[in-house]
Amino acid sequence: MNPTRVILRFSFFVLLFYTLLMIPWPGLQSAYSGAFRTGGDVFFRRFWAWSDGRVRFLDLHSEFLMEDLKSVTLVDPPPGFRLPPPTDVMDTLMVMSNRGVPGPYGVLRTSSRPVGYWPTAWMLALILAKPMSWSRRGWALLWGLLLVHVFIVVRLSLTLANNGFGAAKSYALFEMSPFWKDVLARAETVLLTDPTATFAIATFIWLLVSVKRSEWAWLREMLLPVRDDD
Repeated sequence: MNPTRVILRFSFFVLLFYTLLMIPWPGLQSAYSGAFRTGGDVFFRRFWAWSDGRVRFLDLHSEFLMEDLKSVTLVDPPPGFRLPPPTDVMDTLMVMSNRGVPGPYGVLRTSSRPVGYWPTAWMLALILAKPMSWSRRGWALLWGLLLVHVFIVVRLSLTLANNGFGAAKSYALFEMSPFWKDVLARAETVLLTDPTATFAIATFIWLLVSVKRSEWAWLREMLLPVRDDD
């Protein structure tokens, strides 16, 4: 098949599937954000190697957010405390606490869509658009979803460590030198703040789970100039 036609067909279906996945279908956003918070509650019940660290994920749009906050912290908010407002993007409140220091806690806003849904949707569009057998596509979807959720966990871990558990807070779990603070801040900027990483990492995951060795060879022959030894 003509390589140009293959690339154009693939590009068309990638854009088609990604557009369909990004349409705000009724109930899709609330369903994904709910699953995002449930998964966060499960995975961040212990913050990595620091078992005293705990993070709870609350719905920032909830009418009972203050009551939800009290139920997970078991203390009344300090005087003058104000909840960060929700926005069209920010839909989740992360509540950080240290079991070794009962009482103090911190809150951070995040968004389920750019942090989690966007890279997931882009990876799904790439896998669905690539011609392959359904059995192979199923395995690609399985491994792709696993790896993209590892990426999501890394993104959340970076912002929790940089702005909460590793910062100068009363509930902090560890102390970082200026060098490591700078490293962590740069990593957060590259992997979380910069939207380029959303699509670059998702594309890399797609390459890992979908492209065979023979297809790599085909791409290399197509993209690299042919050497003339004569």
